[in-house]
Amino acid sequence: MTPNSPGGSSAKGYSLKWRLLLSITFSFLILFSLWLLLSSAGTMKDSASFTETFHNITWGLVSYYIFISILGAWVRALRYRTLLKADGLVRVPGTGFMFLVTLSRNMFVDMVPARIGEASYVIMLNRAYSIPVAACLSTLFISVVLDILALAILLIILVLLSLIAASESGITVYNALMVTSLIVVAAGFMMFAAVPLSKWFSRLMNATGLQILKRFGQFIIDVGSSIRRVQMRELLSLTLSQSLALRVMKYSGLYSLYLAVTTVNFPEFAALPLWKIMPAFISAEAAASLPLPTFMSFGSYEGGGMLAFSVLGFATAEILMVMFVIHLLSQVIDYTLGGLGLLGFFLTTNKWSRGG
Repeated sequence: MTPNSPGGSSAKGYSLKWRLLLSITFSFLILFSLWLLLSSAGTMKDSASFTETFHNITWGLVSYYIFISILGAWVRALRYRTLLKADGLVRVPGTGFMFLVTLSRNMFVDMVPARIGEASYVIMLNRAYSIPVAACLSTLFISVVLDILALAILLIILVLLSLIAASESGITVYNALMVTSLIVVAAGFMMFAAVPLSKWFSRLMNATGLQILKRFGQFIIDVGSSIRRVQMRELLSLTLSQSLALRVMKYSGLYSLYLAVTTVNFPEFAALPLWKIMPAFISAEAAASLPLPTFMSFGSYEGGGMLAFSVLGFATAEILMVMFVIHLLSQVIDYTLGGLGLLGFFLTTNKWSRGG
């Protein structure tokens, strides 16, 4: 039975359905376990119900998240175009098309664990616009490194704010600065040593004697060369500024959702300064990126946020409620935007196909 035969397609669809069912079940089990743990500990009785919490959401703040999500996708699309141009490509997609790809990419990153959804960016550009895979991967790699550097800058600012507030011990601040500095050094090394690292990896693949690994090693060299071409354009300051703007917009959007959920329902949460809330967002995002078979990161996201908020002394049931509602709102909005972007992508590519 060939993969393209009706039976092969049916088997693939069957397997996909089971994987989706497994992800949904795993996410439900994580959430159910958290709720069961809290209820058995007697912490549920003072928490607001889900319907009450949802009813008291400040929807004006939610609209800001929608606006900032659209703006962030546009800025990310501009950054992708900047990096593709810097790679020396003659034919680069327009900003509107990259905007549709970015909206879709954001949705797939949320949908698939361990950030495997980033591959959608490569597939969409390669299939629809014939962008070389090496160029797609190099711009994707640089984008990830730039995001790490931008996050490190924000972490340094966060640590300095906590130091000014004099609420953290000197040892804690020192450790946080050390970890952040290591992140910056590691990310910078990976970017600027891309060519020698790719050559070393290629030699390692050649040593195996396997043809498929040799081809993979040559492909890695192509990616490293592509990264080097981008570096030679001296666009680091521009793209890093775009990355920093993306991070600021992302966390300001999440903060607006946080205030939308907590202002009426949990005023003690809403009274927290931003620098105390940021670690919860970062921890939740890191947990959502773990290679767990969850559906839309439900369960892992809430667990990461609970871990960060628990040190502030809040009731764990309330933390779970806040994180779950924020996650639910963000997913509904991001998937709506991503679905519209994917629809626009297919309509655009079909129009090109008919025109050709």
